[in-house]
Amino acid sequence: LQAACHPFVTFLAPMSIRVTPLGAGQHVGRSCILVEITGKRVLFDCGVSPGAKSPTEHFPELDKLTGGGKSFTQLIDVVIVSHYHLDHVGALPYLTEVLGYTGPLLMTHPTRAIAPLICRDYLKVEARNNKFGGVRYSEAAVSACFERATCMQLHERVVLDGLAITPFYAGHVLGAVMILLEHRGKSALYTGDFTMVAEHYLSAAKVPLALRPDVLITEATCCTTVRSSKRAKEQDFCRKIQETLENGGKVLIPIPSIGRGQEICLACDRHWERAGLSYPMYAIGGGMAERGLNFFRLFASWSSDLVRKTEEPFNFNHVRMCDLEDVIDSDAPMVVFAGPSMLQAGVSLSLFRKWAPDRRNLVSFAGYCLPGTIGHFVQAKVQKINIDADTTIQVRCSVDYLSHSDHTDSRGILQLISQVVPRHVVLVHGSDKMMQVFQPIVKRRLGVPCSTPAQGECAEIFAGEAMAQEVLVSPDLVRSARSVPCPPAPPNPHLELTPSVCPPSAEFAGLFMQRKRAAGDANGALELVGKSARSASSAGLRVHTLRYRHEVTALASATFQKAWAELAHELRRAELPFRWYPAEPPWNRALQSGHQFSVTLLSKMQCCIRPSSNTGHWKATVDWTDEDERLCPAVAPFLDAFGEA
Repeated sequence: LQAACHPFVTFLAPMSIRVTPLGAGQHVGRSCILVEITGKRVLFDCGVSPGAKSPTEHFPELDKLTGGGKSFTQLIDVVIVSHYHLDHVGALPYLTEVLGYTGPLLMTHPTRAIAPLICRDYLKVEARNNKFGGVRYSEAAVSACFERATCMQLHERVVLDGLAITPFYAGHVLGAVMILLEHRGKSALYTGDFTMVAEHYLSAAKVPLALRPDVLITEATCCTTVRSSKRAKEQDFCRKIQETLENGGKVLIPIPSIGRGQEICLACDRHWERAGLSYPMYAIGGGMAERGLNFFRLFASWSSDLVRKTEEPFNFNHVRMCDLEDVIDSDAPMVVFAGPSMLQAGVSLSLFRKWAPDRRNLVSFAGYCLPGTIGHFVQAKVQKINIDADTTIQVRCSVDYLSHSDHTDSRGILQLISQVVPRHVVLVHGSDKMMQVFQPIVKRRLGVPCSTPAQGECAEIFAGEAMAQEVLVSPDLVRSARSVPCPPAPPNPHLELTPSVCPPSAEFAGLFMQRKRAAGDANGALELVGKSARSASSAGLRVHTLRYRHEVTALASATFQKAWAELAHELRRAELPFRWYPAEPPWNRALQSGHQFSVTLLSKMQCCIRPSSNTGHWKATVDWTDEDERLCPAVAPFLDAFGEA
């Protein structure tokens, strides 16, 4: 325990890391993970669920963060975005521009460039659908949100008020990263979405070996899937497209305008080159797709080795841009790439309405469709699909699915866990049933504890031994401390004294509270404020004892005698009472072994002297339990003598 002008308590607190999914808890979509690590609160991602059935399931449960009248800026130390997909970034403008978060916002350069396009496209789709009473933010909010973002480079160590943040390459999409948090000796690794297998235009995730984080928070989208050869699946995918065209049909491939769409276009373009096909392939995406391709060319350094070695990456030889009106009424065989990828609205839904009733045609999905979307029903081979209250589509066309998603499979997740060697694993961004199957596999095969917190549920991971933590103490609380009486004096002062006499102390009851942040108080330190013992007990807290102590093991007896003589003179002059127990020490002869003499001042300070192993020296201890304006001036020279010793 230590004291100064502003006293504080130093105590041992069990250190834990708390992981709370505000989105993506036991389901896929609206990723938003709150991580509390040694006093810091970090929010990873802030997305939406495009296929949500109700407004409450559409956005993350950010209301769970509110409390105590504090703003979101006070409640969150930093927001970090892993990549630009809608289910990871779609609600970010709502957090910053509507809810008012103005703190640090970190992401990579490709994410900052591409995410605004994704969010603006989302606004257009939501405005057309008007599903939940309209959108929650405007296009102006999108621009303002991403203008305030700070960009990170790969492996760049960003330090914010002691919190270290390091991004690692995650694959998945352009600019996607895993993030390592480090603070006060504890660490957490958040994966976002990632892939452990190289793609046509992206490399596999790259994370240093044996990071040994205290907790690994990993996606579990495809945690029960074991994928076969990607090359074989792509060949089968292209073969079915070719057969449909040769039979006079048309092929619709719903893709995201940015990301997975470029991967599929590359695969088909190469198949056309090898097979010598001449059937037209069109990409419909308007200006967004064009800008997306420009960004991919700009950030080609984030791509695979094959793309980086290409002089003109993403210049397709057999894929041309066009408008919806150019193809929707055509009878000629063709392939059309159009978004959105889950048929929620837009060009892909318009083409699906037109082409789905024809048995010759094919709808070939290039990735996973979230539950509740039209694409999900099509993938499930539903024959009649209600597009809206007035429209029902009879699905007679063939349906195919390239199951090699840009999410890692179960082997990839296990490989990552084995590679980084975490002490605990938390699964998010996956269905409850799939995670229930995968959780025991992690525990049994790798011997690592594994949690699957539900939406709004906190997974608390105790990370190592207790750690000393300083807590400010209210001055009023110190002044109101109750002194514990000194032990009674023995009946005969000539008897040998026991060295185990309990030193006096002061007791108080208090509640820990987090101070409101202000200028110069960025940490929002804990403060101990006065409350009754009953209140502390009802809050589940112990009554703490506050004691300040200074001890010297070898103090020259002459030094002590001189300092005490000056102190006694000042005490008598100030009429401050003091008393030696059991009696005043014999100043002119050595102390006998086991003897102890103590003096108490104002019932608030005690000094004890005992024999030392060094001849002519004493062991001296000063305990005090409060600050007193009358006591401190008199005691200061006395304590200075201890410092000189």
